[in-house]
Amino acid sequence: MSIPTAAAPEHVAVSSCLLDADGEVLAAEEADRPYYAASTIKLHVLLAALRAADAGTLDLDGTVAATRTFTGSDGAAFTLGGDHLDATHPADGERIPVRELLQRMIDRSSNEATNHLVELVGLAAVAGAIASLGLTATRMERLIGDASALGSGATNETSAADLVVTMRALVRHGEGLSTSSVDSACTVLRAQRIPVIAAALRDGVPWGSKSGWVDGYRHDVAFIGDPDGEDFRVLAVMTAGMDQDDADRRIAALVREQLPDVAAGPAR
Repeated sequence: MSIPTAAAPEHVAVSSCLLDADGEVLAAEEADRPYYAASTIKLHVLLAALRAADAGTLDLDGTVAATRTFTGSDGAAFTLGGDHLDATHPADGERIPVRELLQRMIDRSSNEATNHLVELVGLAAVAGAIASLGLTATRMERLIGDASALGSGATNETSAADLVVTMRALVRHGEGLSTSSVDSACTVLRAQRIPVIAAALRDGVPWGSKSGWVDGYRHDVAFIGDPDGEDFRVLAVMTAGMDQDDADRRIAALVREQLPDVAAGPAR
């Protein structure tokens, strides 16, 4: 079973934003345009979870019982199925460390892990994390796969401008998170198994990322270089209305254009 996630885009669109180490915008194209976030919204869940860990309200080293069943906006339980499932997720009831939920949410984009973390910290905490960064286009209004919320118009959105700000806040020391939380964020983002921007970088270039895709949408946000170094940059690219291959080619072209010093040559 495939559960709808968002309305298909009516037009082709590409937006991007590139930040430097100081948070200054180096390049931008329709960077404030909101898009259906797909799995890039998980970056904001990561921020909320790490803020909760810093506040002492979430124990990353504790364990919880794995589940695929969650509470929808209408108060009824719903169970993820079909395309939403991660085949490697532990069986229901098996104990799993909260820290592993963080990793699974980012490195393989597990929806089970994402919803579990949102239920642990609350949608209000995610909204608070978003507000703390002054993001203007980002909102997480529902759990993934919550058909009742989707039917009532609830959605999850973000922009390229908001994604680069969020990534920078997660991985650069001194931007609000504790040292241990920044280190945790860098670890899971560097473990990314589904890179898009990084696929267009030269071998050996340090990076970490969070991608997102559903029919009609293909996005990625990546940090490049040492997060505390002067050569550090963050690039986000969001696309709508293209198939995955076309979107990946557009994203790779933007990497070569905006990051020529670290980009690989064009595919032959």
